[in-house]
Amino acid sequence: MHWGQAVLMPVTGAFIGWLTNWMAVRLIFRPHRPVRVLGYTIQGVVPRRRHEIARLIGRVVEEELLPKKHLLGSLMTEKMTAEIVRSVEEAVRLRVMDKLPAWLPFNLRRAAADLLAEQVKKELPLLVRQLWGRLEEEVDLSLAALVEERINGFSLEQVEKIITAVAARELKHIEYLGGVLGFIIGLLQLGVLWFARYGGHL
Repeated sequence: MHWGQAVLMPVTGAFIGWLTNWMAVRLIFRPHRPVRVLGYTIQGVVPRRRHEIARLIGRVVEEELLPKKHLLGSLMTEKMTAEIVRSVEEAVRLRVMDKLPAWLPFNLRRAAADLLAEQVKKELPLLVRQLWGRLEEEVDLSLAALVEERINGFSLEQVEKIITAVAARELKHIEYLGGVLGFIIGLLQLGVLWFARYGGHL
């Protein structure tokens, strides 16, 4: 067996393996629109099933990643509650000072405003928690529908760019893996051919 043939087989196998996986990766996204080739319709997996993919992503986000209860709970933190109480307390103090008759002594108006603001500060945290609990039960928040609508609103070029930005390294590894496997298969073919020719003379 000529050495050139021995080198060519695994190299050719590596090239074919890489090319096959390169095409497979491209066919995930392209062509965007159906194309008829020899009686077969060819379209990228993502363009063909984008609505199903968007629906599944929305469902996963809503049910697994960000359930409504956890989402609302993460928004209403102790810090948020304290900020709401502080803002309302300050607003109450200013409004009372503004609405009380100007002929009342300033210190009296100030004492009344402070008294009412202090009462608000005591009662409001419980009211905020109760209101938030009602929101968790009554608010109709369909995160799945929002995510699905958002994804379907993207152009196919945007969807492709998003996916490749996230999985660029993995997609490139798939291409390289095709080359490696092709090279190994080429070596195996070379070994089989060598054994078929020379194995009986060992």
